[in-house]
Amino acid sequence: MYSQKMRIASLLSNIRGISGRTNGDIMRDAGQPFGRRIVHLVFGFVLIAVIVAAAAAVNAVDSDNWTIADWFNLTLSLLLGIYFFFLAQQVNSNAQKRAEALANADLITSAGLLAMSSARSLAGSESAALRVAADARAALQHYPYAEATVQKELAKSVSDSYNNLAFSTFLHSDSLARSVWARILEGTASVAAETDKLAFTPAGRLRDPDLVTVADHVGFIELLGRDLRENAGPDLSSHESRPLSGVWDVTKLGRSRRPNVNRPEKEETIQRLNRLQMLYRDELTVLHDWEILRKNAENLNCEVELADIAAAHEWLAPWYVLQMVDGQPTPANVLGGGLNERAQYDKLQVNASTPLWPNALEHGNLPQGMRSKGIDNLCHVLKSQSSPTICVLAYELCLDEGTGKTKRLVLDGNHRLAAAFRMSLDNTACSQGRKPSRRFRVLTFLIRERQPVDDLIATGDHEEKPYRWRGFTPDVGLVRGTWRPDPPRG
Repeated sequence: MYSQKMRIASLLSNIRGISGRTNGDIMRDAGQPFGRRIVHLVFGFVLIAVIVAAAAAVNAVDSDNWTIADWFNLTLSLLLGIYFFFLAQQVNSNAQKRAEALANADLITSAGLLAMSSARSLAGSESAALRVAADARAALQHYPYAEATVQKELAKSVSDSYNNLAFSTFLHSDSLARSVWARILEGTASVAAETDKLAFTPAGRLRDPDLVTVADHVGFIELLGRDLRENAGPDLSSHESRPLSGVWDVTKLGRSRRPNVNRPEKEETIQRLNRLQMLYRDELTVLHDWEILRKNAENLNCEVELADIAAAHEWLAPWYVLQMVDGQPTPANVLGGGLNERAQYDKLQVNASTPLWPNALEHGNLPQGMRSKGIDNLCHVLKSQSSPTICVLAYELCLDEGTGKTKRLVLDGNHRLAAAFRMSLDNTACSQGRKPSRRFRVLTFLIRERQPVDDLIATGDHEEKPYRWRGFTPDVGLVRGTWRPDPPRG
């Protein structure tokens, strides 16, 4: 498939060569600033005025030799000049449209190659991970000449490809060979430099804020990989958590165009929330509202930490059990109703200690049968990982300001965390005489409340906000006890 894509791209290049002008020539013409064209037009009118004035001066000085034929010839020359000027403008306009179409086609092709490399890197391919930077830079070459909607799609494609790297290659950066890691860092630096070159003018003025966001996000993911590699050993002790404060320190990049300024605390929290929002743009599937967190940023902290798997024993999953009328337990959603996914058919084995809706389940005490298919699949994935590190997004609720009681809710990565728990409790490998694997580590992107953030989210878009809830997600309000669906939906 990849070779076919390359052959198609090569064929498009050959077709473009038929026009007699290089693609770069056309693009440079298409990229001529509008202001420069206005200057040329004004200059043309001034030149015409000067010619007419010179002719009038000659007529005044030497009227005997300046005849009506001379005026006619001058007028005809000016009219022909104006005609050919606007004809050239029309031809140039068509060239601009053609150049934009070619740039859009090139950009879409390059974005497709980038998506292929990104998907393979997410599946664990180191060679694909090494190609991501080159494909991203190739796509960025066509960025200035494409239309605005295609530009936005490309910016999203680049950041999404590095999100995939964050959840795969960078997550397991401690297991990479030194040479591979060096090449990945070089590629990341080149992508950041390319986006900055497009985002800023040679004089340093900002011209594309979308690309600045992409460059900053790529730098954040690189810092994540660096900090994980630095904290590769020794292994965490049971229940230990280790903060990774270096992921926010841009001075470690050594190439940052934006120094590590000391922002006010609220502004710094908003910046970190923006990083997490971009990182989990496609991954976070539960209903949520980032804007409520930005509005209450002074009551929050955003942190990244590395925790031993045992520390996650009491962390909550947004999974619930409902007791049916016939007494049979069944998986439930946050509204207290049935699921509309494969897990609705799970056969649960519960006991008296199993919490029922509206209480959420703890990861260290999931009932047997809960989400079994998904967890089984993730167990196979984790066995093939190069390092025993998994990644989650968690939200720590402040339940009681007086006592400081908190509870941590995992919003994304629940199946991986449940699979890691199952594998950590499985002694099959030891009983068969094989060396037991290393203990799992949990990379946690943590949003921590200093004071409760319990604003009411009003009903809005049918898909994003189909009903009202309190807090960042409906599960947050349900766990806190300040929100209940009324009535529960079945």
